[in-house]
Parts: sequence; C-alpha cells; structure tokens
Amino acid sequence: MNKSEVRWGIAGVGHIAHRFVNDLVNHCPNALFYGAAARHSARAKTFVEQFDGQVSYDSYVSLAHDPNIDVVYIATIHPAHKPLIELYLNHGKHVLVEKPALTNVADWDAMMSLAEQKGLLLIEAMKTLTFPAYRALRQWIQDKQLVIDHVEAAFGGVVPVDDNSRLFDAHLCGGASLDVGVYPLWLYADLCECLGQPMGTLTTEFMQDNPQSQVDDTAIYHFSGAVSGKIGGSITRELSKVATLTGPDLTITIAEKWWNPKNITIHYQGEEHRIDTSPCGGGFEHEIIHMTDLIRQQATSSDIIKKRVGRQVIACVEAALSANGFTHLTQINGVATQ
Repeated sequence: MNKSEVRWGIAGVGHIAHRFVNDLVNHCPNALFYGAAARHSARAKTFVEQFDGQVSYDSYVSLAHDPNIDVVYIATIHPAHKPLIELYLNHGKHVLVEKPALTNVADWDAMMSLAEQKGLLLIEAMKTLTFPAYRALRQWIQDKQLVIDHVEAAFGGVVPVDDNSRLFDAHLCGGASLDVGVYPLWLYADLCECLGQPMGTLTTEFMQDNPQSQVDDTAIYHFSGAVSGKIGGSITRELSKVATLTGPDLTITIAEKWWNPKNITIHYQGEEHRIDTSPCGGGFEHEIIHMTDLIRQQATSSDIIKKRVGRQVIACVEAALSANGFTHLTQINGVATQ
C-alpha cells in the first residue's frame, strides 16, 4: 500500500455515504476507501463489496479498533454524531462528520476540545465551501475589497409529511434548521468572516405547515447589521435555489443549486464577470481532497471550513430553535455505537 494514501473508513452506509464514496474512489488521488461499518453488518458488507473496499466491520466500535484507518467519515443519523465522534477521536482517527456535526454549542465545544487534545482533525462536512467556484468567489471578494451588505440564500423543498421519515422525527433531530438550514447559515457566516464583519443580530420567523409536527417545518433567519441576511430552510416549502449577494453597485448571483456552486455571475460597476467550473464528480470530491490533504500535511484545523464559523452557525440554530419552542431538537441523547 502506498504510504502517501490516506485510508478512509465510513460510519453509516445510507444514500449520502454512497455518493461520498463514489466520489472518493473515482475522483480523489491519495485517498483510499478502506472499509465501512453500519448498524446492520450485512448492509456494511454489501457497501464494501460495491465499492471494492477491503474490510466490512460488524460494528462501529470494530472500525474504531482497526489501526489501518486514518480518518472516519460519519454519515449516520444526527443523534449518533457525538458518540461516534468521541469514539473515533479516542481511537486516534481524524473525523469528517456530516452536517450538522453537533446540535448544540456545549457538545461542539466538548468535541472540538477533545480533537485538540488528541491532535486530530474534527471537521464538519460543509462541502459548499470547498467547491473551486466558491473558493474563486471568496478570493475575488477579498482581492477587490468588495462591500457586501446583504446575503439572501435558502435551502428548501417539499417533502411529503411522513412520521417515519427522519426529517419529521423529533427524536432524530429532524426539522428544517438542522437538516437544510445549516447550508445557507454557513454561507452567510463564512461570507461575514471573509468580509471581516460580525454576523448580524438574529431574529426568526418559523412557519408550521404541519401543525402537529414536533420539528420546525420552515425557518427564516433574519440578520440585521453591516451585513444583513435573509436565510431560509424548509422541508415543506419550495424555496429559491439561487443565492444573491448585494452591495454598492454590486450583485453576485450563485446559480441553482447554489449549495453546489459551479456558476457564479458578478455584476460590478457596470461590468459582468463570470466564474464557471465544469463538474468533476458528484460534489463530494472537493471536501474529500481537502481533508486528505490536511491529513497528509499533519494539519489540525482547516483554513476553509473554519471551526469558529461552525460554532457561530450551531449557536444561531440552537438559539433559534430554543426561542421557537424546539429546544428538544438540540438536546438529543446519543445512540448506541455498537
């Protein structure tokens, strides 16, 4: 085995894990899919065979004990994130965890502190920030010293109400804010970071299309300040798939689907500029390559998916959910890791 290869283990083998590993094996040099674990060992075995991995584990704990694994991608249901993060960090593995990495600030601080103590990476898988088009836009904003005073972005679609779906299950940290709202909140928070401005003062409006729901159906986050924002998330309503950033004599449009940014149009001082990138894989390859490179460089943090920005995002979500009667979504106890 090439010693320069970073060996990936996968915890959870649902739909998103399939998309992730497809990109890992086809588009990511120096990254090797090594093995996978799931709650049901038969599913893990099928997954490993499909993607030509080397080991199928009979439990999440068995994966943790394998010295051949360098990094674990956690793609499980939200309540399992904290116990699995803790498990893998304590066994010397770097961790890339699907959003939301954690559901409250206290857990965020505890797990980030543990990662620092262990000298390991703990990164939330906010893939949008790693796309080449978004990296180019961020650089353009900084090079031109642009002033952006408003950000409007949303992530929302109509999902049929189903009590058996994790999206509508309060015990699985379902709802709009935690499942899809974190995407535009990360965009807003990262742009504030790029501009050297604080996030604005937060007010929220929550709309329930399913009155009996114990999760938030639609959440709109309003920020007032130097950089204002209208940030939306919904699991019951179609919201715009285009993100718009505006400022003095400036309009930036991130085309549909903005959370996989490939085509960006900038109208600035009467001129049009375009950032166009051709897709390579399914969109996960950029974060995989970034994480792999960080591990090979023996880094302990990312300069793209910044911990302090992630903490601001989950603080906003926790505050908004608590203020609107959904505190229970942020305080879920972890699930078994066997």
